[in-house]
Amino acid sequence: MNGLFNLDSPIMRFLSKVCDLMILNVMCIICCLPIVTAGASITALYTVTMKMVRGEESYIFKGFLKAFKENFKQSTIIWLIMAVLGIFVFIDYQAASLLPENMSNLFRILIGALIIFYLMVLSYIFPYTARFANNIKNIFKNSLLIAILNLPWTILVIVFPIALGFLTFLTTTTLVYGSMLWMLLGFALVAYVESMIFRRVFAKYEPAQEEDAKDPDQYTVPEELPDSSKSDNA
Repeated sequence: MNGLFNLDSPIMRFLSKVCDLMILNVMCIICCLPIVTAGASITALYTVTMKMVRGEESYIFKGFLKAFKENFKQSTIIWLIMAVLGIFVFIDYQAASLLPENMSNLFRILIGALIIFYLMVLSYIFPYTARFANNIKNIFKNSLLIAILNLPWTILVIVFPIALGFLTFLTTTTLVYGSMLWMLLGFALVAYVESMIFRRVFAKYEPAQEEDAKDPDQYTVPEELPDSSKSDNA
């Protein structure tokens, strides 16, 4: 019984991880509340979770605030651009209903394709910003390229949170309990699970000579991505 509650026991390590994710979740939500800072908050969230999956992050609170501060300007600009694009796509989709039926269907198909590309970029852009140092133009371009080059993983990282959201709104009961779980743990848990995928995907584009560097926060990547078919998986 004493060994069960030892700090190095699997149960205690699991509980410690859950507590870390709860702290991270609360910090992310608080920093997202001003809305305009949501991009920096999400980037900081992925910065910490991608370190957690490799056992690199010891100080959750300090690590989150450091990443939030360092990526604030760039992530905020990216967030505002994505928000404007999202509003634009939503308005266009709604406006399609005002067109004649044939044109409306065609227009909705085109907008649907744009939504797919939008979700692909949205899924990768903040984790990419958390992992790589680059300018905003290349961040958008490389996020889309990586999403396309790793399409099976991309489908998974898009469908996973959408499926959880669907389950949350399935019934009144799931909405009540699901909302509680999201506020307590959900966002950080999703980021942690997806970080396992992102670390595997991003490993293809991390410079080999920097792989052994001690605790690198971000890698600087070239403007053109290398051919992923020539890279080994993590």
